[in-house]
Amino acid sequence: MMGPLLKQGLFSIEFSFVLAFLIGIGFGFTLERAGFGSSRKLAAQFYFYDMTVFKVMFTAIVTAMIGLYYLDLFGLMDLEKVYINPTFIWVQVLGGLILGFGFVIGGY
Repeated sequence: MMGPLLKQGLFSIEFSFVLAFLIGIGFGFTLERAGFGSSRKLAAQFYFYDMTVFKVMFTAIVTAMIGLYYLDLFGLMDLEKVYINPTFIWVQVLGGLILGFGFVIGGY
């Protein structure tokens, strides 16, 4: 799979793989430090006891949005080349409910 930065010709394919690997390790480390690997913390999220998971995901989404905006603004990335999957809202709501239900049941 080719990302938008690779299509721009800013990086070689080898450097892109190394960069993706390092970003993945950093993201995984951050998620683990935030408690995404703890079933108790995930279950507490659904009972509104501990909102750490929500805060980390919301921060990651906002950071990505701002980063993409500025990369496009400075001409480092063309947002027209970023593929966004079509949204099927009711299917995603149903899938989210099933996933959330499984998380809550798994928390017991």
